[in-house]
Parts: sequence; structure tokens; C-alpha cells
Amino acid sequence: MNYEHFGELLQELRMKYHMSREKLAQNICTPKQIYRIEKGDSEPSIYLLHQLSIKFNLDLNEYYKMHFTNNTLVGLEGIKSINAALDSGDMTLLKSLVNKYEKLEEFKKGENLQHIYYGKALCSALLDNDYKSSLDYCFDGMQIEYPGFNLNKMHRNTYSNVGIALLNCISQNYFAMNQYSNGMKVLFEILNILENYVLTPPYPMFQASQFSKKVYQAVLCNISASLLDNGEIENALSYVEKGIQFSIKENNLRFLPDLLLMKFKILYHKKNYKEAREYYNRTIYLYKITNKESVLAKLEATAKTDYPELFKEKYT
Repeated sequence: MNYEHFGELLQELRMKYHMSREKLAQNICTPKQIYRIEKGDSEPSIYLLHQLSIKFNLDLNEYYKMHFTNNTLVGLEGIKSINAALDSGDMTLLKSLVNKYEKLEEFKKGENLQHIYYGKALCSALLDNDYKSSLDYCFDGMQIEYPGFNLNKMHRNTYSNVGIALLNCISQNYFAMNQYSNGMKVLFEILNILENYVLTPPYPMFQASQFSKKVYQAVLCNISASLLDNGEIENALSYVEKGIQFSIKENNLRFLPDLLLMKFKILYHKKNYKEAREYYNRTIYLYKITNKESVLAKLEATAKTDYPELFKEKYT
């Protein structure tokens, strides 16, 4: 059947499952909002699509994007260009792309606008060291997906890929602003979301993407690093071990060198220099085969100064 708008599909699903508007809206929105969507008077937010997907055990988010949004060629090309700049880590290019696309109608709402806010957040933090502005952009992006978002309303929700990326950016901004407790709170919420709703989903329509798996490794590495900085050595070791085992299980080398480097630092801090040297060598090898030349060069240039015990003859 062809639907004129998303509300027609929503009403059909609701009636098929013998649900009143009140029951469907329970814990996610108001019955009036469901009524307005069914009549075609308003569109669902990304957050609401996630929650409706859980109610019906169907991936309505993907269906909505395919059939009820105007994904123009300009919009698709813009997202592709922004993602390419993100993957390469070229913040100067990212800033120019954000400035270019934010003026276009295709980037005034929804997930496209989230990408603009995410790009602005990264550029503010990494180019300008302006963590407060970066945090504000992150929250603006999260409001698109989850109206009313705040630190106390993160749990028990699913998020889009860009939503998870924004949450990770929020955590790093808090750390940069010396707000350790807020940074850790966000990281642990991301971990909870990934472990309970993404990597082992209770709903079949949510299948973990490669992006989610990479973020999971990055979050475990960030948690471990933050715990180490805070002197919680054993906790740091347990989280980095979890990340290493996950990387090996998934055969994903992207973050494995960073996780091994983190374990090396923890072992060095514990004065377990012999095992630390072993993990240092493994890290060097993996940086070489994954072509992370700049990270490798920096590590080798500072290692003898930062980790002098590592290079004593009995450990080499």
C-alpha cells in the first residue's frame, strides 16, 4: 500500500496491534502528538521514531527515511562529503563543508542538521579549543533527536549513529573543561546504551552497525584513559581488557592499537615493566600495519623520555 504520509502507516500499525493512542503514547509522548502525526499535521522526531520502533518491533526509522523524507542528491552528497572529512580527521575541510552546507535548505532540519551541529562541535573543540561552544552545539544536535535532552535523560533510549557520536563528543568536552564526573557519566551512559540496546539488542530490528562497534571500542578506551588519569588503575585495566577482547572477537584492528597502547600505559603505571614492554612492542607493530604513521612517530619520539624504565637492558 502507498501511504500519503507517515501518519497513515502509523495509524494502520496501531490498529493492527489493537492499541489506543493513549497506550501507544505511554512513556514516549502525548496522545495528542500521536493524533497530529496520524492526521499528517506533524512529523515524528528521530527520538519518537526510535521509541515507536521499539513499540512495534519494526525499524520505522529506516522506513521513514526511505519513504517519507526528501533525501535530495545535494543532501546525500553533503552527508557523504562531511563523513569523508570526519573519517580523514581533516578539521579544516570539515569546517569549510559545514559552512557550505548549513546554508542549504536540505540541512535545516533532521539528521542533516545534526551533522552540521556535530561538525561545528568538533571544529570548535579541535580547531579553536572552545569547549563551551562545542558543548552547546552538541546539545543543540541532541535536541533534534531527543527533545528535552539533558544529562539526566540519557538512559533507556536508543540513538542514531550521529546521536551516539554527539554523546561521545559531549563527554570529551566535559573532560576538557575539567568536569570529570559529567564526562564519566556520559561515557558510562553510552556504554550502557551500546551494550543493552545496540550490540545485544532486545529488538530484532536493531542490528549493530560497524560504526556502533567502533564507537564501543573508542568508549572503552576513553573510559580506561579517564580512570587511569584519576588513579583508578584496576578499573582502568578491566575496561581496556574488555575493549581488547571485543576488538579481537570482531576482528577489528582500527582501535586495537589504541587499546593496546592504553594497556601498556596501565602496566607501566603498575611498574610491571616486562609485560609493559611486550605490549609496547605489540602496539608499535599494529601501528605499522594499520598505517598510523603519525601516531607511531609521536610515540617513538617520546617513549624514551616518558617511559625510561621500558628501555633498560633487562626489559629490551
